[in-house]
Amino acid sequence: MEKILLRAAVLTAGLLQAGHAGASDLKIGLAVAMTGAYAPYSEAEGARCMADKLNKAAGANDPKVELMIEDNRSDPQLSVSLGQKFLDAGAQIITGVPFPDALIPMAQTAQSYGATVFSAPNTQLEMQQAGLDNFIAGAVPDPINASATANALYGKGARTVALMVSPDAGSYSEKLPEWFGEVFEHLGGKVVGKFNYSYGTTDWSPQIASIKALPQKPDAIHICAVLPDVGILIRQLRANGYEGWVAGCDAFDDKSLEGTVGDPKSLEKVMFATHGATGIDSPIDKFLAQCKADGYKINGIFDALGADMVQISYEAAKKAGTVEPAALREAIRAPGGYPGTTAPTISFAEKKGYPVKVVPVMGFADGKRVLITDTPPTFVPALN
Repeated sequence: MEKILLRAAVLTAGLLQAGHAGASDLKIGLAVAMTGAYAPYSEAEGARCMADKLNKAAGANDPKVELMIEDNRSDPQLSVSLGQKFLDAGAQIITGVPFPDALIPMAQTAQSYGATVFSAPNTQLEMQQAGLDNFIAGAVPDPINASATANALYGKGARTVALMVSPDAGSYSEKLPEWFGEVFEHLGGKVVGKFNYSYGTTDWSPQIASIKALPQKPDAIHICAVLPDVGILIRQLRANGYEGWVAGCDAFDDKSLEGTVGDPKSLEKVMFATHGATGIDSPIDKFLAQCKADGYKINGIFDALGADMVQISYEAAKKAGTVEPAALREAIRAPGGYPGTTAPTISFAEKKGYPVKVVPVMGFADGKRVLITDTPPTFVPALN
């Protein structure tokens, strides 16, 4: 009777489910941004697509995946409240806005349930420094992203760089460019300037004027910001005669980048490290295209991260032979890793809190995306 009442309550709350829950079901609660500033970076549709695919292929003794999905409206505090709701509904895994102000309190709350916070797109170093054994990020931390981009940019011949920093997204927008600069200088390059900006900027003329006034002109500019901001920045830089590189992070991997920049020639010296190679007819592209054809509202690479989270959790439940939370988390971290959507193999055995996998750096040629490199960097001082 209690189970019947619980299911009725979940349905009344509007939680999206992948089938009827049972004791052996893998229950994942996703408080994701369906609306608000982070909506373009939601992993929910990829997670739904993968869950449905796995459930259809599941054998009689395999676990079923039950997704509980609600809109966090890009609000960290709402994520925390929804996380509690999911835990009370029996979720073994929950997630929220992929930033520490949501994920740290969610992980602390989840500890008493034995549950795991598995944030598919989280990259911030703070989550790896927080000492939370029940937290797992599906993406590599920002210092690895920064190092991969620095190596690729230096390899393209850039030797001087100006950094653009903002406190608006924590270390993601403020420290990542500095970590990039540290690796760039280790390689032999030089940081010639650092400038502040705010998220939501549409007029970059003050920053562009400051860049022009530098005694030593930069070969490249590095910034970790979201769309449409960075697309507008690139467009305005080119309009003001800047012909150097613009290097960025995973937020550049938004299909609106090309449209926001406009002229394909303006993309010729743009690069960014991301979670998987897309736009090049890759396995990720094929998966996302099939999901889209099946009716899922796919955003892009972040949906592939959501698919990874579901697939890895599911395969770990099969390996463990249980969905008991602690055993499930241990199985996620089992040696050898698991096949994924964003990479052939994704392993949590080595680092526990984040994956070991390839780190693609993407660029453009004739307006089309191309893979520059996908070699994992070896010099990552912020993680040492």
